Amino acid sequence: MRTLLLLLLTATLSAAGLKVGDPAPATRPESMLQGAAVKEFKKGEIYVFECWASWCGPCVAAIPHLDELHKKMSKKGVVITGVNVWEAERDAASAQRAKDFLKAQGDKMSYRVAVGGKAFIKDWLEAAEVNGIPHAFVVAEGKIAWMGHPMQLTDEIIGDILTGTPLAAAAPIAEKIPQRRLSKPAVPAGTTPGDPEMLAAQAKLDALSEAMGNRDWDAAEKALPAAAGVLPPKEGKELRESIEAQIGLARGDPTKFYAQLSKLADEEFDDAEAMNEIAWRLLTMPGFAKTPNLVLAEKCAVQAVKLTKEGHSDKLDTLARLRWLQGKKEEAIRWQIKAVDKAEDPRMKALLQKTLDALLKGVLPPADDEEEEGR
Repeated sequence: MRTLLLLLLTATLSAAGLKVGDPAPATRPESMLQGAAVKEFKKGEIYVFECWASWCGPCVAAIPHLDELHKKMSKKGVVITGVNVWEAERDAASAQRAKDFLKAQGDKMSYRVAVGGKAFIKDWLEAAEVNGIPHAFVVAEGKIAWMGHPMQLTDEIIGDILTGTPLAAAAPIAEKIPQRRLSKPAVPAGTTPGDPEMLAAQAKLDALSEAMGNRDWDAAEKALPAAAGVLPPKEGKELRESIEAQIGLARGDPTKFYAQLSKLADEEFDDAEAMNEIAWRLLTMPGFAKTPNLVLAEKCAVQAVKLTKEGHSDKLDTLARLRWLQGKKEEAIRWQIKAVDKAEDPRMKALLQKTLDALLKGVLPPADDEEEEGR
């Protein structure tokens, strides 16, 4: 979903529970679409779980890079699995879209491919406080050795993990920074990874990362200008805007965050999935609860339903939630009835019916319960 999910990735404001150095979760992807399942993490081998979805632009863009890594590193004990999340587990139609996408890729996506499922999403992505994709987890010796944007995962980094060599100073910084923006050189071309200029640039980025991870907003504000200054102008500007929005949200003022989402909604206005995702996050993220932006949520939810011609149950469900929060309860119930009617997957239909039953009793169900059940 291009900028959206990277933005949401950086919006996670609580300290991550799952981090580099921790034992890897025991949960595995729910089912395989291609190749054999990873049943255990063998000593001396490296395992990559790369989370993706067919509707996610950056995910699709990362596929050639991952395929190249697979072809170069598989004989050296590196096992790459692309794990479809926030898509195939939703309903039968979404699952088919993921399968069709994989089939269309052919030998361009030759590594293993799986469907994550709600347990994987909870124990890996949610545990690491990750709300954006693509996102890769690297496991070595049963522990998380690296995590971040897959475009930053190189054969050199994998080689260092294989040999137990400390990762280079230019290795990806903590996941709290929007890593796609660091894919371009942070310092002038011609420098080498270990030279003083590169190390100084990385130190400025690391200072910002550490402050954000510690929820030290004063320190983050102080470190931000220097960190943004080592990036190219466009990327530096985007980093400043993103971090400022996060800090504002953490302090109870979502104004700048809403401005970013509003701009994003204009950019993605013809993308039903993006519009629905923006609306859903606006309606369900705890950070927005005190001062919800129902005007922007309405713009996005209504457009998502319009683009899908009132035919997608998840978009109808989002619109029903919006109308309920707007106090339009009878209209909300009508949309929820339609959402149930349009749901094709029996499991999804049952979940939407559960929401409808609650609305009929005058209660809006918690969004977290719906998401845990595979929304």
